[in-house]
Amino acid sequence: MAARYITIAGTEYNKTGFGKKWSQIVASYEPGLKVSLDDERFLTDCCSRMDRYARIMFRGKAGFKIVNKSFNGKRVKGVVMITPNSSHEVWVSKGKVVDSLFPRHVRPDPSRTNRNDVIRALRNIIEPQIKQYRVRVRSAKVIKSSVTGKPIFGPYHVDHVYPFIRLVEEWCRENGYDLETLAVRCRGASCKLVSAEVAESWFDYHMLNAKLQVLDASENISKGSKYYG
Repeated sequence: MAARYITIAGTEYNKTGFGKKWSQIVASYEPGLKVSLDDERFLTDCCSRMDRYARIMFRGKAGFKIVNKSFNGKRVKGVVMITPNSSHEVWVSKGKVVDSLFPRHVRPDPSRTNRNDVIRALRNIIEPQIKQYRVRVRSAKVIKSSVTGKPIFGPYHVDHVYPFIRLVEEWCRENGYDLETLAVRCRGASCKLVSAEVAESWFDYHMLNAKLQVLDASENISKGSKYYG
């Protein structure tokens, strides 16, 4: 099947070319800077085609700037829309924009989507525990890998010794929960469990059962979800 093309701000893009253009805009600015008029036209045209952002833009001219934002403890560089009246910053997800402008021919499985949203919510719930561990790690004179004992001089990751997804699955089994049907509510990239009781159950389970460790970034990438215990 031929690639689908759309025209944004007078230029024709396929899905790959559009993604490269978006990434080029993000990479060309330091965090905190507003985009140029040309890039603003591109972003405005994109966002005007999505109901959520179009409703904001209907209230007046919106601006755009590049920021660093934290998702589940990881820093992500991307685009925010600055609302016309309150100057509130609204994260503009590249993935959601691409999915909206270049819709898939096969509808996503609602069960799989719910599962992914629930896992995102579960990560958000335990973020305070991860932050607390990071504070302890940063207080050490030298940060060392929990596996090799060698000093880490570059980026490091806080990792679960027993993989996070395995903890989630065991918590579900013990409590009779199903990731594909658990009630979850998402707003943009942020997801929350509907039930406060279920959220508290997961927070306590993770607090009691999770063991965290520090790994060099390359160690964590190579480890993946493997467990050698």
